[in-house]
Amino acid sequence: MIKVIIADDQVLLRKSLEHLISVDEEISIVSMASSGREAIDECKKHSPNIVLMDIEMPNMNGIDALKIIKEKIPKTKVIILTTFDNKNNIISAFLAEADGYITKDIDPYELITTIKCVNYGLTVIHKSVKEIMIHEFEKLSKKNKNYTDILSIEEIDMIKNIVDGKSNKDIAETFNYTEGTVKNKVSRIYEKLGITDRLQLAVYAVENGIE
Repeated sequence: MIKVIIADDQVLLRKSLEHLISVDEEISIVSMASSGREAIDECKKHSPNIVLMDIEMPNMNGIDALKIIKEKIPKTKVIILTTFDNKNNIISAFLAEADGYITKDIDPYELITTIKCVNYGLTVIHKSVKEIMIHEFEKLSKKNKNYTDILSIEEIDMIKNIVDGKSNKDIAETFNYTEGTVKNKVSRIYEKLGITDRLQLAVYAVENGIE
């Protein structure tokens, strides 16, 4: 039997989750908590296999509670179950050794499956969370690459012109392009480097020695 504790400050949601999860004969809801502090106390009492942990709760949030549970009751696995797939929350949760991260729009059957998978030792993440993580990994990968691996010689020359303060019109004349073409090429440079404007591009150029 998989012993589960539900930690969420919304009574209706706790009751709803209990009703949905309890239909599975392999899962038992042993307790519920309305705050991070209460979740820790209930874990000490019941030593559950799984905690479904909300993040935004009074009297200690879910991330801080997760850290303490992992320290005090390391065999208990914690699945973050939250409304928000916020980048900072995702990073904080996994740095605190979360065993899963899912959002509250998950299908009931998928939630039960998630509990079982995590109990077996797998880490489960929601599709939207995966997309955010991939995006962050891509940005990290770009930062760790030399700019010559990312940019063409022409793009590097365009960056030098931009850093020198030249407008798209000036650059168009230098490269014998239309302004529209230059605008598209500059947008492509931004996309490759994961930046959004000329100021960020200037900072990137200085940091990477593009002169």
